Amino acid sequence: MMKTSVRIGAFEIDDGELHGEASGDRTLTIPCSSDPDLCMQLDAWDDETSIPAILNGEHSVLFRQHYDRQSDAWIMRLA
Repeated sequence: MMKTSVRIGAFEIDDGELHGEASGDRTLTIPCSSDPDLCMQLDAWDDETSIPAILNGEHSVLFRQHYDRQSDAWIMRLA
């Protein structure tokens, strides 16, 4: 797990968590406490919507994987 800064459109968070090493295995956890408005936006998108993002200064594409109720966070997979 690695702390990650994430920018999705106008939303910026500094406490995302990057998990996994292999390219098809990498996920990003976005805590809803970081930005409740971003979490509401993610809830409105479907699982097939590609989401351009900047992770630690590098361009990336995210896809919504699932919402984790226990940790109140969105789990995103990296393309």
